[in-house]
Amino acid sequence: MRVLTTILLIIGLLVLWDLGWWLGFGVSPLPPWTLKTMLNQGNAPTIIDVRTPGEYEAFHIPGAYNVPYPASLADLAKVAPDPTNPVIVVCMTGHRSPPVVRQMLEGGYTNVSNLTWGMLAWKLFGGETVSGR
Repeated sequence: MRVLTTILLIIGLLVLWDLGWWLGFGVSPLPPWTLKTMLNQGNAPTIIDVRTPGEYEAFHIPGAYNVPYPASLADLAKVAPDPTNPVIVVCMTGHRSPPVVRQMLEGGYTNVSNLTWGMLAWKLFGGETVSGR
């Protein structure tokens, strides 16, 4: 019973985290299954992975750009030069990416989202990954 309670508590906290960023700061969550559908349909957004280079090298979404956290708006703009094109920001668990999304929104980006629960959820829901650079 304790294990189930702990799991439910963790899930609840994760949901509250995402809701807080969404409702408080306008950081739109994007579930991994939605990104998977977008990629399968050929609607590839720019994916910015803000994890460390080592985390990125271990595994990442094919085509993702590594711009380690914290990143300047100028560094982000190098891989996403058009602020109107769709951008998805991803980290390992969904805790480094929301501040980056907010930074991009404040910098004039209009179509940027956070991958809900990061690469852990991406892997959990069967998202494709590659290793190396």
